[in-house]
Amino acid sequence: MKFKQSLLLILSISAMLLSANSYAGRQGINFYYGVGLGAAAPADSDVTATGNLMIGLEEDGWSIEAVGFGSIESGTDISNVDYSLSGVDVGLAYRTIEKNGVYYKIKFSSTDLDIDFKNTVTNATSTAETDGNSYTFGMAWRTSRENRVELDYTYHNNDDLSDPVHLITLSYLWGGAPYLGKSF
Repeated sequence: MKFKQSLLLILSISAMLLSANSYAGRQGINFYYGVGLGAAAPADSDVTATGNLMIGLEEDGWSIEAVGFGSIESGTDISNVDYSLSGVDVGLAYRTIEKNGVYYKIKFSSTDLDIDFKNTVTNATSTAETDGNSYTFGMAWRTSRENRVELDYTYHNNDDLSDPVHLITLSYLWGGAPYLGKSF
């Protein structure tokens, strides 16, 4: 067997095993949406507050998720330069089986990130546009049959920035796969 064929076989079996430990066979296709608040920490800059909107299409623990986010202006290591973040993140997420209303999430995504810099003395602005990969790990709690809260840590890495951007987000989601365990 060639290397590509072996790799494809391994990835396919891994995906099937993950699905066997997910919602497999119990859930149909579901749509969800949500809002979130968080914090972002780019290199050589102060932490900034972020907000996001998300939508997703979910089936059997797997979902395609899109997140749009933006931040308020915050300072950098240069005293007269402030920055703000905005961007779009689209990726593939996997959620584990819920146990006692708690589940875990991993997500791999492609992110377009814009960093706007503003000189506070001259009011001149510039934008650094970049894209890269993001890796998200999260934990979530069920708040009702079709609502949930997710706490995510995202590591955004690309070749254009010297250091990665770290994001922590608390999101509230509506819709998605309803909880089939004990009633609330």
